[in-house]
Parts: sequence; C-alpha cells; structure tokens
Amino acid sequence: MKQLRHKRYWQTGALSGAISAVVYMIHVIMGGILWNGYSHIRQTISELTGNGAPDAEMLRVFTIGYGILAVIFSIIVYVLFRKYQVHRIAQFGAILLLIMHIASLIGYSLFPLEQGGEVLTFGNFMHLAITATVVIATVGAMFAIGYGLWLTKDFRAIGLFTLACAIVIVLAGIATPIVFNREMPFAGLVERVIIFTLQLWTFVLSLYLYRLPQIVDMDVKRRGLIEVFKER
Repeated sequence: MKQLRHKRYWQTGALSGAISAVVYMIHVIMGGILWNGYSHIRQTISELTGNGAPDAEMLRVFTIGYGILAVIFSIIVYVLFRKYQVHRIAQFGAILLLIMHIASLIGYSLFPLEQGGEVLTFGNFMHLAITATVVIATVGAMFAIGYGLWLTKDFRAIGLFTLACAIVIVLAGIATPIVFNREMPFAGLVERVIIFTLQLWTFVLSLYLYRLPQIVDMDVKRRGLIEVFKER
C-alpha cells in the first residue's frame, strides 16, 4: 500500500511540468497586456522582466515560480525514467534538463536584462552567456531524451514527439542570429517559437508521465489480446 501511494506521489508530481508551462504562458500574456505598446513580434520575452520594465517585479514572481516548478519537474522526470527503466540516454537527457532549469532559475534571477539588451553591459553579457548555456543544454536534453525514449518500448511515440520539438527549436535557433544580424523586426517571434515549443513539450511530457501507468497497462492488455488472436 505504501509503495502504491509513493508511486502516486511521483505521478502526481509530474504535473508540476504542466503547471510550470501554464505559469510561464500567463507571465508572457499578462506582461504583454500590462506593457502598453509592447510587441510580441519585435520584443523578446526577457524584456518583460528586465530592469526598468513596467511591472517587472510582479512578473518576476511568476518566472521564479515557473523556475522552481521546472526544477521539480526535471527531478521527477529523472526519477520516473529510472523507475520505468527508460534508456540511459534519456536519463542523461533528464540530468541536462535539470542543469538547464537550475541555470535558468539562478542565472536570470541574478542577471535580468538591462536597457532592453541594447547596451552590452556586464549584466547583459552574463544574461547572454546564461542564454547560450540554457539553449545548448535544452537542445542536448531534448535530443537525448527523445532518442532515449524512442529506444525504449512503450515510449516511442513520445520520443518521436520530443525529437520533432527538438528539431523545431534547432531550426528557430539557427534563424535567431540571422534575424539579429540583419536587424529584422522578428526577434520576439523567433524567440517565442523556441520557448513556446519547449513549453508545449513540457506540458505534453508532464501529462504523459502522469498517465504513464494507464498507458503501460493499456499497451500490455493490447499486446495480450494480440497474443490471444495469434493463438487462435
């Protein structure tokens, strides 16, 4: 009975990922509404919580809450991957995911964007360095998790979805320097493709892990029925 309750705690805890994604989206939508003249196409998300931005202090409460929930989710992802004997490559990806969210939570709290990022101050340099670390860790985590899940029975569908999201993030990441170097007014749009894809993946994986016992049971029953028909 205790083992069953313990298992349910981990499954319920997996919902922290879905909640974190919702909290993040609320902060973006609310920030855009409160900032008169803010453009989701031209301006980056970091500007919403940057020094001097209107309502930055209030929005940072959401980003800190998001960061804490994302760290918790990353830990639970690793634990559940081990419990369900997911391929070690995916377990390594979960560790990268945890590193990414810790770096994001601490780094962006210490070095918020200054002056819209237009001036290369020490704070903005550190913000960009953290962003580079987060992007590299995110891409590495998603490809490792996606490939590891694809190699694991009962996890191939979510593995393919993860790899598809990783490819979208890479393509948008390649477009980012092109947009900035040519001073095209789409910096916010390209960034949102990257971050919103990550949030979508987090939301889907969170619900998948929450429903994992039922999914595995259904697959076992399905395979059992196939064996029965084969015998006939």
